[in-house]
Amino acid sequence: MLSNDYLFGDIGIDSFGFHAPRFYVKVEDLAKRRNVDPEKYRKGLLLKEMRLPDPDEDVISIGVKAGYNALVRGNIDPKEIDAIFVGTETVTYAVKSVSNIFAQLLNVSPNCLTQDIYNACAGGTLATLNAIGLIEKDVINKALVISADISSYPLGSPSEPTQGSGAIALVISKNPRIAKFSKKFGKVSGNINDFWRPPNDKNAHVFGHYSVDSYLKLQLDAYDNLIDCIGDFYADYYAFHAPFSKLPIKCMRQIIQKRWIHNISNLLKTKQQTLTDSLFKKLDSFLQDIIVVPEYIYFNLKERGLSSSKLEKLSNWVMSNIKTKILPHLSVPMHFGNMYNAALWSQIQYIVENYAKVNDTIYFGSYGSGATAISGLLKIKPGFRKIIEKSPKINDYITYKQRKSVQEYELIKQGKYIPNIVIGEIQPHEFNESRGFTLHFCDEGCIIPDIDGLDRCPQGHTGFHERFFPLYAKLISEPIPLKSYDLRYLNKGLVRVEDNVHKENTLEYCIRRVKVNDEDLAEKGLLNWSPYYIKCLKYS
Repeated sequence: MLSNDYLFGDIGIDSFGFHAPRFYVKVEDLAKRRNVDPEKYRKGLLLKEMRLPDPDEDVISIGVKAGYNALVRGNIDPKEIDAIFVGTETVTYAVKSVSNIFAQLLNVSPNCLTQDIYNACAGGTLATLNAIGLIEKDVINKALVISADISSYPLGSPSEPTQGSGAIALVISKNPRIAKFSKKFGKVSGNINDFWRPPNDKNAHVFGHYSVDSYLKLQLDAYDNLIDCIGDFYADYYAFHAPFSKLPIKCMRQIIQKRWIHNISNLLKTKQQTLTDSLFKKLDSFLQDIIVVPEYIYFNLKERGLSSSKLEKLSNWVMSNIKTKILPHLSVPMHFGNMYNAALWSQIQYIVENYAKVNDTIYFGSYGSGATAISGLLKIKPGFRKIIEKSPKINDYITYKQRKSVQEYELIKQGKYIPNIVIGEIQPHEFNESRGFTLHFCDEGCIIPDIDGLDRCPQGHTGFHERFFPLYAKLISEPIPLKSYDLRYLNKGLVRVEDNVHKENTLEYCIRRVKVNDEDLAEKGLLNWSPYYIKCLKYS
């Protein structure tokens, strides 16, 4: 096979990290609660679970852990990061960059360029393209791109079972250790009302079949545009944005039916022959199992009557080009639901962690409602396994999780679940290995910057405190209940802990938004986040 190296540049993914909430709801339980046939969700949408954030868990909570995991996995000094770009549609402030918050929490270079990119589910991909362009021009050297979202739809709506949440972070640089990007990208956009969320509305809205048609149309156009830019190409894997797992399969059907069918035209141009019933049964069974091959091919074969040898040849072609290229990584949307901006890139991380080999090529099709689609290629670098062998991996998040009932989910969704506030004293766990986060805060617990001249609380609170919070800790005191979100306990060396932990438990660092009584956060001014330690499922 001829080398395709000429298609790729010297900029790509140097490291990556993933994070998702630990709570989940089985869509089978949701179907029963909604009086829906579970097969409609299981086979109709190809969904198994939807990830559910805690009431005070937001994109800062999940995004900072993804970013941290990417830096630790690649053994990257945070000070090497001179740009943080964020793709999200789950905003914290209407005006105030999420990327600035991540920059402080991750302790990156003070000479850091920050930017949030809002373009529905394509924001993370556009952020990545920004990073590539700025690195090419030597404006920046190493960028951290964080894609984080929490999808939300109304209770009982058709889109409800597709909800999900998660974050992925990519370190983009020259001479990457994991994969390099193609020099060219396919792109297409148009003013399409397929998905939207009005101001001050927590839930998104879609137009059903029209939204699906928009997704398929633009994905195919972006695929064509990439071919226009670089010519026909071969990919070992095909990853697409996944609002639900069945949609990428529909997208692959379109590519096969409307594009790839021409590549097997010679195979189909055969003399009319009679196929035995057993061969038809074999083909029918094969297609039922694969589920991604368009009915068009089946009927074409049936009309032309392929010989058993040609049938076997086509079967092998389909198996190698479809089943192994599109199905394996759909485990991610099946288990985490629609992660919006993180949906595509988490699948790519899953491919690299579990299936990819050196020089494999991954095609990606990004899609953002409204609408825009971007396509491109990645090529796996030699030595990539040295980076990806480090945990946590996406399979860890699939394994270590906690099930919630639909009733508990509904309470959280309706804002009626109020967690207990419990504090305790911790010390770094023996396997923590100096990992953790350094925060600065005032006497009242507000996070403040470590910047000369600005290292004070803008709300007038006194004090400046620096404290290190280990990634893994052991609870060394009995938990102490509190009645309010008063954060002054931080100055006493205490931390908030989950309300079901006990002395000697192994805990893991998280960060959560501090709640206020008034739900209209806009009138409360500054938001705040504080450390929160949960039971570590992996080491418990």
